[in-house]
Amino acid sequence: MEVMSKITHSKEFADFVKNGVDQKYHIGTGNPYAKILFVGKESAINKNEIDRMQKYSENAREWSEYVQNSGCQRLNYPVHKKDGKLFFEDHDLRKGWGRNTWSKYQKLTDLIFRKNEKPFYVDFLENVFTTEINDSPEKNTASADKSSLSSRKELFRASKFIQDFPVVVLACSNYFKNNDNLREIDKTFSVEYFDGEGKKYTPSNWFYTHYSTDENRSRLVIHTRQLSANVKPELLGDMANIIRQHLIRTRNIEV
Repeated sequence: MEVMSKITHSKEFADFVKNGVDQKYHIGTGNPYAKILFVGKESAINKNEIDRMQKYSENAREWSEYVQNSGCQRLNYPVHKKDGKLFFEDHDLRKGWGRNTWSKYQKLTDLIFRKNEKPFYVDFLENVFTTEINDSPEKNTASADKSSLSSRKELFRASKFIQDFPVVVLACSNYFKNNDNLREIDKTFSVEYFDGEGKKYTPSNWFYTHYSTDENRSRLVIHTRQLSANVKPELLGDMANIIRQHLIRTRNIEV
């Protein structure tokens, strides 16, 4: 992604990026000063996709260059279709658009900000930063190496950059556990489960909400399934309403 307009980066983000270079961890994609963080499972990349794996591994270094040069990633672009006259190749997202995770992120963000859908176009990154809880790319979750999950959760807990997002959507299903015996979401984000607001539509379509315990309940964390494939429109719509109202109530953001 190309450098766009000049931007002065915060110490919190610069520290997160520097540590990512030093410790060789993935930073993410999007607007680091957005109010919303999307956390997925892992990047859907086959190990034999050399170019994509290399791009993933260079993410922290690229962000380091943006920080040093007051730059940022490109936050909007068309998901183009092959066109010999324009020398396009199909964009990686094109074939699965409408089913893949980023198209669901786009749909959810359109609903939050009440934007008209623009077919085959990514611009949700203007209002969202997205990263993964598992720093080991794999096309299929079942075969993914999950050994880094604990250290990644600790990284998120200790990072001022991550903790500053007023809205976090954990779209990673059972990669986070919050039950009677283990409260990983509570511990990682300093929140508590909020009874009565989440919904379960089918066994595989659900979300739950959690809020910080300060007087204004200033942080919202939503735990849900991976946003891809057969996620129900009602789930996206209901989550969008909760996120929109939270931003209006706590940040005076008109959305």
